[in-house]
Amino acid sequence: MDKLFSKNLLVLALTAALAACSGGGGGSSDSEPETPAVGDGGSNNGGDQGGDNQGGDSGSGDTGSDTPLPDNDPSTVTVGDVSTSDLGFATITATDITLPDAMVNAQEVYQLAHYIGRTDSEQDEENIDIPIRSYTATCATDTDKPRMFVSTTLSEGQSASNPTYGSVYELQYNPETSSFDQTGNTTILKQCYESHGITASADCSRVAVLCNTEYKASERYDVKKDLIEEHGIGWMKIEDNLDAVAGTDNEKKYNDQIWLMEWDNKPLSEVPDAYVVNKMHGGTHLGTQELLYVEDDSKGRTSYAFSVTARVLVSGSHYSAGLTVIDRDDWSMTMTGDERRGWYWLCGHGHVLNIRAFYNPGNEMFGALCTSDGNKYHPSPGLNAIAIKMEDDGSSVLEGTYNHVVPTTSAMISNGGGHTVVPVDANTNLSVIVSPKYIEDEDMDRFLQDTLGIDTSGDGPFDDQCADKANKNCFFSYLEEIEYDEGDYSLIPRQGLYSGGALDESSLTRVGIAKVDWEGNIEGVGINWLAEDSDCQISDPQLVDLKNGRYLFGYAQFQCISDNLPYNRSYNKKGEAMRMLVPKAYYVMEIDADLNVLEGPVKLTDYGWGGLDEPMYLGNGKVAWNYIKNPTFENYIGGQQNVWQAIVYHSKSVN
Repeated sequence: MDKLFSKNLLVLALTAALAACSGGGGGSSDSEPETPAVGDGGSNNGGDQGGDNQGGDSGSGDTGSDTPLPDNDPSTVTVGDVSTSDLGFATITATDITLPDAMVNAQEVYQLAHYIGRTDSEQDEENIDIPIRSYTATCATDTDKPRMFVSTTLSEGQSASNPTYGSVYELQYNPETSSFDQTGNTTILKQCYESHGITASADCSRVAVLCNTEYKASERYDVKKDLIEEHGIGWMKIEDNLDAVAGTDNEKKYNDQIWLMEWDNKPLSEVPDAYVVNKMHGGTHLGTQELLYVEDDSKGRTSYAFSVTARVLVSGSHYSAGLTVIDRDDWSMTMTGDERRGWYWLCGHGHVLNIRAFYNPGNEMFGALCTSDGNKYHPSPGLNAIAIKMEDDGSSVLEGTYNHVVPTTSAMISNGGGHTVVPVDANTNLSVIVSPKYIEDEDMDRFLQDTLGIDTSGDGPFDDQCADKANKNCFFSYLEEIEYDEGDYSLIPRQGLYSGGALDESSLTRVGIAKVDWEGNIEGVGINWLAEDSDCQISDPQLVDLKNGRYLFGYAQFQCISDNLPYNRSYNKKGEAMRMLVPKAYYVMEIDADLNVLEGPVKLTDYGWGGLDEPMYLGNGKVAWNYIKNPTFENYIGGQQNVWQAIVYHSKSVN
């Protein structure tokens, strides 16, 4: 009998506010214990907001059911109309795609942090009117008919209480029409209430997706291996807190499982091999679950890696995030010792709001970019870490390397964050960041001249000199100065983070890129703010390597000062908060690795992308992704649609 998955049924109950959580952080150590210290360096700087419960459970609970989970079903997608737009330096082709079985996509989950807004709380799930995160993978990109695999979570209706399932479908690029054709290779994953990150081998013969499924679901399904039980350590194995609450009135909590599901040389309609790869997925599901695949590197390794936020049920609920690396050759994980790869806890200090995995083929290392609600090394009131942590960067008790700071709280509210990392070469990565401005130009000039003795009459930037004289770069040098000085320097006073009247300039975000080293170190390097607006918030960036010395750079425009409207980053019935989640417009440009603008920006009138989604390189100057139709605020028709667009960007820099 098929078991229907409902997100409301999977949510057991609200628990104590996450603000009461004593932390997701950990301290430094020369050797890694099996579990980090709970509460070491955690943050509860959102606790004064009140009324926002965090930490509700998504596990189905210990129901005692022994009903086997269903397998996946074959399905179809339908290709419809094709539209084309000429941008001057590129063209965009969009193909209408009816989702599997003509179902609508699921709405986003409750209390999910985007960069400048957050979806509504569990009590108001019906008001979340944006699509759930969607993922794409491309393969055969060295041919004239590359393919794209899409992972999208589907719903049986428009309500948060409707059953949801994962799905995967394949499209093939048609060079004659410059658009996508359907291949008939499609499946609906009845085993999963959501599907997330997806990846494929270069020749498309192997496809894998991350499946979010129930608490202890592996006991009712024929999984190939439980990698957590075989290779996990410490907190990785904690699925519930039942021992801790036995005989008390404390609320029982359960974590869900994440499975890696793989089709190896077989169609999607066949049953994939399932591997249990995570048992720490509980409470509010944050960030992206990015899945990566690398075949036969220089050490002969074939590996999967994925990023995911994590909850541990020790002395309450504690939230952080992990980067899991799996040896595909023998389906193992190495979590300890000199050969360890990845970590299950602690990316930035405190609780992690956003995380995305990346891979640098030059140095053959996985890493992750994280946004958290704590700041251990550069304390500034309300400004918390954006950090990069590599697969071999210490352990689960050491933090990553700070790139910048943004206003965040443990209620998963932020005004900025780190989006993605794109490799340039073995020693260089591009780190993409959303953030407000904190320092007035005249204050920075005065600091450089009077305190550091730097001659600012020449052309900047002066980050090399700041690194030589003070700390990392000029921004972090300034932060350190205001921490210890007698009030000679200050930050721009910030408007309230959660809500208020019309925006002022202190709330306006911009998008910048930092050229960091292979470890994520920003020493001697500043952030180049490529997209900013003196009237509007800028967010939801994209950066994709076109493999010809150029990069596609995109961003979106949100609420403006000139709108003269109240703002709200959450806690309301659609309306105000939607203006922080649904853009007014999208823009694209082409840049080079030195962050020079080569083309654009050009405004997109009919196309867009999900705020936490990521387009993929499709070969020969092309980039592909999928998203809902009519994605901008003015013509928005809703966040749940059964006809999406499969979009191809064609750069004219490649013939």
